[in-house]
Amino acid sequence: MMERFIIWKRFSLVRVLLLTGLLGCVHDKLDGPDQLGKVIDIELVIPGFEVPLTRSIEGDNGEAAVRELDLLFFDQSTPSAKLLRHLNVIDFRQESSGADYKVKFSLNLAKDDQVGLIVVVVNAAGAVRHALESNPADAEKQDILKALTFNTFKDENDSYKWNVRVPGYTPLPMYGEVVMEGLVPGYIVSVSLTRMLARVDVENKVSGEIFKLEEIYLVNYNTSGYIAPKWNEADGVLVPNPYATNENPMIPVPSGKQPGVEEAAMKYEYKQAINAPGALMAGEIYTYEAVKNVKDDPGNGVCLIIKGKYMGEDYYYRVDFTLESELPIDIAYMPLYRNHKYVVTVTDAEGIGYRTFAEALRSFGVLSNLKTSILVVNLEGINHIVYDGQFFMGVESRTLDLPYGVSRQLTYRVSSDYHGAWEAKVLHSETNTWLRLAGGLSVTKGADINGSGLELVISSVFSPGSGRDYVTGQIEFTAGRLRDTLTVRRVPIAEMFARSNVVLNSGVLTFAVTAEDNRDIPAWSQGVFFKWGSLIALASAGNPYDPEVQAVYYPPHLNPSDWKGGLIGWDKIPYAHSNFNFSMPSGTGEDVDAFAGYSGNTGFNENVGVGDICRYISSGPGGKGWVEGEWRLPTNAELELLYEETGIKTVSMGGFVNMTAELNRDAGNYLHGNFDPESGWFLGANVTGSMATPANRTTPPSGTVFLPSAGQRYPDGNGDVVHVGAYGYYWASTPYSVNGGYIADYLFIYKSGVDFNAADRSYAFPVRCIKDY
Repeated sequence: MMERFIIWKRFSLVRVLLLTGLLGCVHDKLDGPDQLGKVIDIELVIPGFEVPLTRSIEGDNGEAAVRELDLLFFDQSTPSAKLLRHLNVIDFRQESSGADYKVKFSLNLAKDDQVGLIVVVVNAAGAVRHALESNPADAEKQDILKALTFNTFKDENDSYKWNVRVPGYTPLPMYGEVVMEGLVPGYIVSVSLTRMLARVDVENKVSGEIFKLEEIYLVNYNTSGYIAPKWNEADGVLVPNPYATNENPMIPVPSGKQPGVEEAAMKYEYKQAINAPGALMAGEIYTYEAVKNVKDDPGNGVCLIIKGKYMGEDYYYRVDFTLESELPIDIAYMPLYRNHKYVVTVTDAEGIGYRTFAEALRSFGVLSNLKTSILVVNLEGINHIVYDGQFFMGVESRTLDLPYGVSRQLTYRVSSDYHGAWEAKVLHSETNTWLRLAGGLSVTKGADINGSGLELVISSVFSPGSGRDYVTGQIEFTAGRLRDTLTVRRVPIAEMFARSNVVLNSGVLTFAVTAEDNRDIPAWSQGVFFKWGSLIALASAGNPYDPEVQAVYYPPHLNPSDWKGGLIGWDKIPYAHSNFNFSMPSGTGEDVDAFAGYSGNTGFNENVGVGDICRYISSGPGGKGWVEGEWRLPTNAELELLYEETGIKTVSMGGFVNMTAELNRDAGNYLHGNFDPESGWFLGANVTGSMATPANRTTPPSGTVFLPSAGQRYPDGNGDVVHVGAYGYYWASTPYSVNGGYIADYLFIYKSGVDFNAADRSYAFPVRCIKDY
């Protein structure tokens, strides 16, 4: 353990592609040879089933088919990226089998430092051309996304059904984008695509002798949708994880919504024998996103009307898209989302329905005699499923990142409906000695995964040595003809850290996760301040301290006016202390995470206002979901590892001048943590001596972290802000166990270097989160 300076309350602080030659939006065909050798290789990944699980769109790669391919290049302008160029690509190839049906192609393009984003639009060339007609060169991204819509028109049968028949079916439009730090020949760019439609599959598990399903109607559907998923209308930045909180999708106006009458409904026939349950009708019903139903407008919400014979008589039943609920009267409706599959299963028929379509449609919210369940599958989240036409196997992820120097035992799930033998083995186990399965084995076998999920343990994963190059190992899983591979990558720990401090943005606490996020939240952002283990965000500007002004976020049931000013009032702000019923973990050491088991293992208690702020705002169990992924406070061991992996430990920026007075002269504009302290340190395995530049301070290169000298709020100063621009303090999740007391570890930066210290938990520091790996 490194030596520490302990800071207590009531003591003074000690040091402790504008592409070359083109000025406008140019429509090119890239089908020539590589004359100059300036090649950029691009790979498109289409997550989902490895073999499309459909009866109708099969062959020619089915739901993954790519027939048309357009690229839009945007610059690095802020707050909104501007269009540089459009390319229509015709010379591409798509894998006919294998994981993700990858599409690969090469572009002969010159180096261009202006390119900041590449947008990929698939199977919608006409929509792209139409959008660009009204959006010339330099158009902002959000304007182009709003113009990028796809529409369905009536076919020869006077129907809006998506054409799924082969040959000649209509391939699904898809969207993807990738952030770039300039365009450089030699790059290999990978883009994951998202389908813009929802899919509805139906199965009747009731024997036809009781209920024989005959017809399915989709009602109140849209005939138009945005090609891109939900975005921020102010700057065009995609909204991360927009489906996590059951919010409505973004729908174009007009949406082409069809009226809720039988004549306008899309009708599908269902084949079922009289003496047996029906089969799964898969891959026939595709539709645009739709908002969820509202209780006071029953005739206007998207739903299914199912017609069939109950005990030999014709009846209609309404099926709404609802979330599961313990109480039948507590109905939570859900929208239809792009890239989701909704499997509607009829599980039981207990009585008659309605004699007419119209009566069934009006039965909104009424308990039905037809019992159904709805399985909702986000295809974006199951790019780990493989299918052999009969059985499937799902793995938790195909890639797992672990930092160097870290040992872990992890539970990894594999599930399948194949009932034969399965096997898992470490590939090249003789060289990848750091990667093993449960019990230290390189191979493990069993029989009948049984569809419930097999837990495989990757134990004693350790670094083969520090360094800047990635080290990878692989585990192969097989079950019958099914096969998939997990790649375990050892990466610099800097890649596990967030790309900015926690800030307040549009009313929620968030931070930069990607390089694109650094456009809105630069890495130099001061961030808001937190006591150790507090869910209350305090403004990083403004003296004297006033909780009613500077408590900029707090759980809704708390009241800052109860806290008052001064030291006594400061101590009323909840944090991880026994005064607020927080109990310390029993373990000791640099790798202790004091919040890992707190409050039912969520890591936070919103009612008390105490816990790990990173867990609270991210997508982990019970989290707010304001930041995609699962995040937590780093342990002290992880902060030390970040420093130890830093190749050059002398790369800082700025003069480390105390800017507190300057900040507070305009404090009202910097309450949310968006001030630039102008000084800080670069840490991480990939730090180089030449990287201390403003651009890198805004968007650090891969394998590096920039920590600004953000300052703190000081208890004995009655909560006032101090040391902005001169010092930086970053909480660890590790309590300081030596000599007892209510203190915790933190990383400390100043002009001369980096230290690891401990302080009373009532200090308020900024927070830099780490992925919960």
